[in-house]
Amino acid sequence: MNPKISIIVPVYKVEKYLHKCIDSILAQTFTDFELILIDDGSPDNCGRICDEYARKDSRVSVIHKENGGQASARNMGIDLAKGEFIGFVDSDDWIEPDMYELLYKICTENDCDISNISSIIYFKNRIQKNGFHSLIVQSRPEAMKAMLMGELYDEVVWTKLIKRTLLEDIRFPVGIVYEDTAFTYKVIHKSKKVCSIGAPKYHYIKREESTMDRAKKNIKIDAVLIYDEMFKFMKKYYPDLTSLVSLKLANSALVIMYDISSHVEFNKYRKQFKTVTNILNSYYSSLIRLKEFPRNVKILLTVAKCHPIFYKLLINKLSRRLQV
Repeated sequence: MNPKISIIVPVYKVEKYLHKCIDSILAQTFTDFELILIDDGSPDNCGRICDEYARKDSRVSVIHKENGGQASARNMGIDLAKGEFIGFVDSDDWIEPDMYELLYKICTENDCDISNISSIIYFKNRIQKNGFHSLIVQSRPEAMKAMLMGELYDEVVWTKLIKRTLLEDIRFPVGIVYEDTAFTYKVIHKSKKVCSIGAPKYHYIKREESTMDRAKKNIKIDAVLIYDEMFKFMKKYYPDLTSLVSLKLANSALVIMYDISSHVEFNKYRKQFKTVTNILNSYYSSLIRLKEFPRNVKILLTVAKCHPIFYKLLINKLSRRLQV
């Protein structure tokens, strides 16, 4: 008999966190699951640790592969999964003992394709608890809007349980950051109903060396490219939600343009700067009418529309004022 749930964990350079992560999964009160550990070419002892757990517990399987990134590891896990539902856990995090029991219960009892819980996020100097709302069941359009607004849940996959049939032709894009953002809206689009409960069951560690933080330090423009693709998708299937996506695109673009404009190696990122400004400017006529944007943001949008270098000069001037 196939398990009810397949839990996929990509593993890479998390030796000091891995035991706590795997132990929290194996301690689940819901026991009908398989745990798929994908050793993504980790250079430390992670591969050996995974193998030790596989020898101890028959529910654990381990795949060793060449390093290809988190998306490729998750995709391999999806290809191998046998469960009716699929869950994802990051290998430096841990979960409450009843997390998957709760996710499975609310999903099956309400005939949903996706269920969500909330999380506890551990920053360097503070802890943030999310959620605390009662059970909410939504139609696909309602769920799509909720994800874009971030009211009940957002695009991350580690707070979710997903029916495996939804993923037959959907995989994480490889080679980019923000792959969850590029993945989850497509999965919700395949669903009929989504349920969510504000119970903080997932413990997420915000590490400085995480993929997201590396992206900020190295200035990746993936978020803008993803939101540009998402906007076209929403325009086709959910036209009333396009303004929410354009807001996300504009915010991401302005942040990236600021980072590049004030970077000491501006010329290194000149091509990316031009790409982002071209995309942002293509949305100018709709963005300038949005009431959500204050006057100063609309001024920045207009300056960027007139000429990207004007925007760079303005940002540098504002940065110098702030430092005085």
